[in-house]
Amino acid sequence: MRRAWVSPFGRSLLVRWALSRAVLLVLALAGQVFGAQQSVLGDVDLYRDWGHTLVAQGEVPGDEKWQYPPGAAVVLALPAVPRELLGIPYEVSFYLLILGLDAVVTWALARRSRRAANWWLLGTLALGPVTVARFDLVPAAGALAAVLALGRGGSGSSSSPGPGPGSGSDRDRDRFGRFGGWVAFGAAVKVWPGLLLVALGRRHAAPARCGWITAGAAAVVAGLSAVLLTAGWWHGALGFLDAQRARGLQVEAVPATPFVVAAMFGAGSGPTYSYGSLQFDSPAARGVASACSLVEMALIGVAVVWWWGRRPREQGEQPAAATAAGTAGRALAAVLIIMVTSRVLSPQYLVWLLALAAAQLACTGPVPDGPGQLDSSASQPDGHPLGRLPGRRGWRQCWRRGGLWAGRRDLTVLLVAACLLTQIVYPWRYNDVVQGRVVGGLLLIARNLLLVVAAWYALRATASEPRAAAPAVPPPPPRAEPAPPPLPRQVPRLGRAAARLRRAVTTSRHTATPT
Repeated sequence: MRRAWVSPFGRSLLVRWALSRAVLLVLALAGQVFGAQQSVLGDVDLYRDWGHTLVAQGEVPGDEKWQYPPGAAVVLALPAVPRELLGIPYEVSFYLLILGLDAVVTWALARRSRRAANWWLLGTLALGPVTVARFDLVPAAGALAAVLALGRGGSGSSSSPGPGPGSGSDRDRDRFGRFGGWVAFGAAVKVWPGLLLVALGRRHAAPARCGWITAGAAAVVAGLSAVLLTAGWWHGALGFLDAQRARGLQVEAVPATPFVVAAMFGAGSGPTYSYGSLQFDSPAARGVASACSLVEMALIGVAVVWWWGRRPREQGEQPAAATAAGTAGRALAAVLIIMVTSRVLSPQYLVWLLALAAAQLACTGPVPDGPGQLDSSASQPDGHPLGRLPGRRGWRQCWRRGGLWAGRRDLTVLLVAACLLTQIVYPWRYNDVVQGRVVGGLLLIARNLLLVVAAWYALRATASEPRAAAPAVPPPPPRAEPAPPPLPRQVPRLGRAAARLRRAVTTSRHTATPT
């Protein structure tokens, strides 16, 4: 910790973190003063009511807005404890909880990669005040911790033979046990971190590793179950499933784009408020929402078959950092694909993408400035890593080879741009979108298009996993060949001519007849 925060880079990172979080807090608390059309504090007020129900009454909220797994009850009840015991406002405890967790996330990223920590600050600042006014940072932190735990082996080999406490088996037990525990924690708060288990794939899931993942997850589930049983929150803990199935087509969802376009031209019915969000409730929208659920289940099934059913193309063991980066990349692709086909897409969901992308950046080595320039110190994951844009000398080659995103696809730029447009849509111009105004609708359509493009490139990156090079086989020793006989001494051509001339003169002297 001292190295990450006390070094010169640490001081600058601390300043950037403090300034960016101060901006987010100001926008969250007084955004409408600066011209925002919506306030982001509505969910925090709802959390306060739920926290009072959980702590004071010992019951799980039963209204239609409660759509979260049981672990969310523990998270939302934590800020309510100081309120009930000491009278501290719920909002103060909630913001301190989120800011403290964000500081831990930034520090964990800084320990692995300066680039990843800086990008995390940039991405969350681009997303805006919903970063600190929602609790989605909690499951995102769980997913990020799972990826970082999986890559704890560093850039070297993820396992090494030999007995003892430092052997590869012990390190694998620690890595995969922590990975399973953090995944279980994130999935208990919100379901989506469970996709990391799908993204792990068959190649990295040997029977022993699956046992360690299961043991880590079981430990977390046991602790959480004890808390739920002690607090009496196990009644109605699975009621969120019914609420999710009853939801309609949210305005911000990508499949709702045709209805947003129709509203811009004054056709169709506008959105209505239901289940905590504005959504389209027409028969056509209901049909699209039902189709979205079927598509999501089909996509998850395809991902399971693709990453677990097929035989791995590569042989041998990967470095731990490469394993973690590949898992994060596949999870990012899965979350993006499901997000663009989901019936619900709230702005805070983009925190999930930022966490997975930052985790992949933290586990990926430096990226070359231009095409064809590889860094031997980079830890290459199973797919194309996230990286920087090409250098100035690489732009022309990128355009000639098929576009800006040829070679290394920089999803980080797409995600930051999507987050920035998301903040402009909500909370700054949200009323324009709801009322069918052209500018607001176009901004939302542009954001949705960016997410679709990002999902496409993320899917292509995971589908083009490189083949590992064949193991190096030492060449056979060369056979001893008999030495060729020495060549006769070559006399220069001019020397031979001179010798013939001398012999001819000598012969003529001895055979000449006297006169």
